[in-house]
Amino acid sequence: MDIQKAMLSIGLFLVRLAICILVIVGIYSLGKTAYTCGYSIVSDVSVDPEPGRDVEVTVSGDMDIKDIAKLLERRGLINDSDIFRLQLKINKYEDKLKPGSYELNTSMTPKEIMEALSAEPEEEEEE
Repeated sequence: MDIQKAMLSIGLFLVRLAICILVIVGIYSLGKTAYTCGYSIVSDVSVDPEPGRDVEVTVSGDMDIKDIAKLLERRGLINDSDIFRLQLKINKYEDKLKPGSYELNTSMTPKEIMEALSAEPEEEEEE
C-alpha cells in the first residue's frame, strides 16, 4: 500500500509539474507574440533599405482597406497586411486613402506609404 501511495504521489507531482511547465511556456509564447505584434505596429520600418525598387500600385474606388493592404503586401511594399491595417487605424489614415495610380518604393516606411496613398495621385501626362 505504501508503495502504491508513493507511486501515485509521484505520478500526480509529475502531472502537476508538466501542467506548470506548459502554462509557463504558453505565457512566454503569448508574451513573445504580443511583443512582436506590438513592436511591428509602432515601428516604422521599410521592407528594403535605400534605394529599394519602384512599384506602381493602382487603387480603385471599390477597394476597402483590407484589399489595399493585401495589394501592398503582394507587391512587396509592406511585410504584413494585418499590421498595416492596424497602423492605418492608429495613424487615422483609414478614411483618407484615395483611389488612383501611385508610384511607391519598397524603401518607403508604412507611414510614408499612408501619406502617399492619402495624397492626390499624380495625373498621367498625355503625349
